Amino acid sequence: MKKTSKKTVTVRKQLKIKLENTLTRRKNARNFRPTHSLMVTWFKHLNKGLFGNKLPAVPLYLVRMTDDWGRCWAHWDNRKCRKGTYDQSVIPYDKTDVTFAIELHSKYPTFRDFIETLAHEMVHLYQMTILKDPYSNHNANFFAFRNKFKSAGLTLSRTG
Repeated sequence: MKKTSKKTVTVRKQLKIKLENTLTRRKNARNFRPTHSLMVTWFKHLNKGLFGNKLPAVPLYLVRMTDDWGRCWAHWDNRKCRKGTYDQSVIPYDKTDVTFAIELHSKYPTFRDFIETLAHEMVHLYQMTILKDPYSNHNANFFAFRNKFKSAGLTLSRTG
């Protein structure tokens, strides 16, 4: 095994221990309401443990949502383009300056739901920023992270 892969495994084990300890402390907490600082802290831990610190720092928002637990979105300025030039479902990385952000719901049934949703949206961010996946949906690129999540004690599913 290479030296770098041992380091990666160690970082992931550290994340798993941190998650287990936090989940044990918060196991009886219901109707969990995350704070912005907690979201930023866990973004950093998950970025280090699951993504090797490759994700850029993006704005993180807590908002009330009716249909989703979380959302990772890309925004680009296409006002200077003719109508119909861009398909809104395909991110035009080569055409414009694209900005990214993650929005999370302001209330979760449990702390685990909050962490798994944040990690889920971070996978979408990875697809958009690192892989430049034009769709960044629940495709093979998304589910390639399933084993990393499992080794950290998390579940990666379509509903995040």
